[in-house]
Amino acid sequence: MELLIPTDGEVAALDELSTVLPAHGFPGVTRAAQTLGTKIPTQTTKPAEFGRVMTVGGAGRDLVTDSPLLVLEGYAVKEQRARDMCALMLAAVERAARVGTLGTAVIYAARVVGLPANLPHPQVPDRFRFTATVSVDLRRTTA
Repeated sequence: MELLIPTDGEVAALDELSTVLPAHGFPGVTRAAQTLGTKIPTQTTKPAEFGRVMTVGGAGRDLVTDSPLLVLEGYAVKEQRARDMCALMLAAVERAARVGTLGTAVIYAARVVGLPANLPHPQVPDRFRFTATVSVDLRRTTA
């Protein structure tokens, strides 16, 4: 009997966003530039703009599908840019659900749990942060 392994939602979303963000007005926000990831950049002087994706729980939907909750965060020196980045991240995940792939992962649906909201981060006081939360239905992989 084969093993059904939960898909890494963070990696799938980061793969997708690393191509979408630069193509839609955020050229410096990519995994390669280390301005898009699962952690806040560690350098003392933070990039002017950066994004973060985190899985914050979720549940199994059925035998082959999981519904992880993804938090999408956009950080920027300018408030509107942080909001726009977060909204674009959310739109990219929703489009991926319509297309059927999030990065290289199979995605069946995306349900917005929280629209972009202004939520300052106490450890990054010199950047605006907007967050959105989305539940995605991802097909498991096999070993």
